[in-house]
Amino acid sequence: MAALFAVLPGMGAVYNRQNIKAVVHFVSIIGLFELASLKVAAGVFALAGLVFYFYSIIDAYRTAMLIARGESPAVDEERFKRSLIKRAPLIGVMLIAAGLLLVIQIVKPFAFVTVARLFPVALIILGGYLLTRYFKRSREESYQQPPSVPYSLVPGRFSERSSERSGRMSNPAGRR
Repeated sequence: MAALFAVLPGMGAVYNRQNIKAVVHFVSIIGLFELASLKVAAGVFALAGLVFYFYSIIDAYRTAMLIARGESPAVDEERFKRSLIKRAPLIGVMLIAAGLLLVIQIVKPFAFVTVARLFPVALIILGGYLLTRYFKRSREESYQQPPSVPYSLVPGRFSERSSERSGRMSNPAGRR
């Protein structure tokens, strides 16, 4: 049933209860076929759209088989999210390039601005957002790693020993 639903882009993933994957499949397939309307590399985008369309059908079937064997769809969805996060810079660059191609194709002198003409600008902004978010997150994660603590030659914790010493030294009258 999942493969049958996947004939409509993204619906196979919806059937498998994987909403993020469904949105990515739908936007990717429709976006690639939309890019095929460009005069530059139209065949490449059409072929890529067709390949990704068949991939989404096969992926829906494969995921449904995993679910039938007892695997949770959330596990596969989490794996998909991690792979998207890992590939965020590449996806961002591709979205910016696609948006620039569409802007170059669409820009004409004295043309009226419509929603369809703003779509490439949205792709550029989304790609830039993904890139900045990825690099910001990777920079924050590198600062959150705990510093390596050198091996102590003195057993025990330093704070306990120093507080014991300071207590003895601060009360010299208590010593007899």
